[in-house]
Amino acid sequence: MNKKVVLGIAGGLMALCLCLGAAGFIAVRSAGWFLSRTVVSDTQTVSTTGTAIADYTLPAGFDDGYAANVGGFSLVSYTAVDGQSHIYLLQAPPALKLDQAQMEQQGNLSSGSNGWAEVQVVEQQPCQIRGQETTLVISEGINHDGQRYRSASAVFEGNDGLALVNISGPAGSWDQEMVDAFIESFN
Repeated sequence: MNKKVVLGIAGGLMALCLCLGAAGFIAVRSAGWFLSRTVVSDTQTVSTTGTAIADYTLPAGFDDGYAANVGGFSLVSYTAVDGQSHIYLLQAPPALKLDQAQMEQQGNLSSGSNGWAEVQVVEQQPCQIRGQETTLVISEGINHDGQRYRSASAVFEGNDGLALVNISGPAGSWDQEMVDAFIESFN
């Protein structure tokens, strides 16, 4: 009798593991399907999503990027030809009333920069974006590869809600003139 109980329990556990494995496979496959339809890299969609946030001039050396529109949030991301520098634009839905810290947190979650360690603000520069006074916050930290990175971000009123611009790249090749010119290009 004990042997039958043990075999029954073992068989039940194996069946449960198979069911959980199948459910996990289906969940991962469904998530991949959803993401493949959410994140778009065609030039027209990226351009349309970007200009829905604000009008700007992309710096030389950045590609056409990708865009995502999920839950009322709009995200555009561009990668430089070096593969290490990035520009992110994120706009929250107009109904959401986020402050700068909350918007930066959403930007970090979207860009993956929340994996940085030892992040410190190194400078805060007053600036104007679209005629609005704001602050460009420049931070440095260590990324997941152990490389020192620099990031500049500012919150501003986009075309249809609060928006965040974030530029990040290796600290050793940081181009503050490019960052300043990009910030000034916003209309």
